[in-house]
Amino acid sequence: MVDTLKRKIIFEFIFIFIIIPLLVILNNEKLFVFITLLLFFFISIFLLKNTKNFSFKSFSKKTDWKYICFFSCMFIIAGFIYTIIIDKNLLFNLPANNFSLWVIVVLIYPFFSVIPQEFIFRVLFFERYENLFKSQNIAILVNSIIFAYIHLVFQNFHAVFITAITSPIFAYAYLKKSLLTCIIIHSIGGQIIFSYGLGKFFY
Repeated sequence: MVDTLKRKIIFEFIFIFIIIPLLVILNNEKLFVFITLLLFFFISIFLLKNTKNFSFKSFSKKTDWKYICFFSCMFIIAGFIYTIIIDKNLLFNLPANNFSLWVIVVLIYPFFSVIPQEFIFRVLFFERYENLFKSQNIAILVNSIIFAYIHLVFQNFHAVFITAITSPIFAYAYLKKSLLTCIIIHSIGGQIIFSYGLGKFFY
C-alpha cells in the first residue's frame, strides 16, 4: 500500500513538474502558457486539500518585512547592474514608452502570475512532494531547476538564469518565513524586472 501511494506521488510529480512544462515549452503559445498556469493553480489547490498534514491555516504566518526589504534592495541593485551590462537601452524602456501598459502589468502581475506560480512551484511542491527528496536542501535545489526549466518557454537565457538564481530566495521565504512573504518578494522582483525593461525576456 505504501509503495503504491509513493508511486502515485512520484507519477504526479513527474506529470506536473516535468511532462506538463515540456508540453508548454513545445507549444510555445503565450495564451496556452497562461491558461495552463491558471488551470494548474486550481489543480494545486485541489491536491493540497487532499494532502496529509497540510492545512491552509499555515498561510497565516507573519510576513517578514525585513526579509522583503533586504531582497528588494538586492533586486533593485542587481537588476540595474544586470540591465546595464546586457543592454543599457532597455533601462526603464517600458514605463518610459508605454506608461499605461507598465502600470497595468505592475498591478495585475502579482495576482495573475505570482500567486498561481507560488501555489504550484512552492506550496504544492514542498507540501506534497518534499518527502521525495533526502533533504530540504536537495528539494530546494530541484525546485530551482524545475522553476528555471519551465521558463524555457520564453526561449532565452535571461529568463532561465534570472529564475534559477531567484528561486532559492522564494523557496526559503516560503519555507522559513511565510507564503505572503514569498508572494510579496516575488511580486516586487517581477515588478522591478518589468520596470527596468527586462520584461521583454518574460513574455
